[in-house]
Amino acid sequence: MDDFYEVLTYVNDNFYKPNNLMIKDIQEEIQNEKYGSGIFRINSKTVRFRVARKTPKKIGQFVVCWEKGSDNKNQAYSYENATDLLVINTFGNNHKFGQFIFPKDVLLRHNILKTDTSNGKMAIRVYPSWDTLTSKQAIATQRWQLPYFINLNHTSSLQELGKYFEEDADIL
Repeated sequence: MDDFYEVLTYVNDNFYKPNNLMIKDIQEEIQNEKYGSGIFRINSKTVRFRVARKTPKKIGQFVVCWEKGSDNKNQAYSYENATDLLVINTFGNNHKFGQFIFPKDVLLRHNILKTDTSNGKMAIRVYPSWDTLTSKQAIATQRWQLPYFINLNHTSSLQELGKYFEEDADIL
């Protein structure tokens, strides 16, 4: 499942609405449509929404995070223009589903967003909790990512979801 509206409807019906999280101002991002891309608002938080894709030869899932610059070339998202949250949806075998919910300051700390001193990254690989890794780099990446991962197959995790979208959320 990687169509923006299909995944957003699934997430909204099964997770956001039941937790009283109301989506507003929905816009699909055509330039990254292969990754179920869009932007919306929940409460006062702006959200950039993506669907990560499995790749045939590597563990983890791949997702793009770029926009067209003023010169019409692809570039990493800038910190100044970034949404409050980057939500990356991940699907695994046996109906596994989860979301990485990265605040923009976390993305800045890991050099994913473009600044005056960093080019940022136009794509990243994410490692859900169900991935078993062997590469030292992948293990280190998963280690910093997991605090921002919610395994939505566990009902106990659903309560965590709302904390990211609260007005004064400070999830760093």
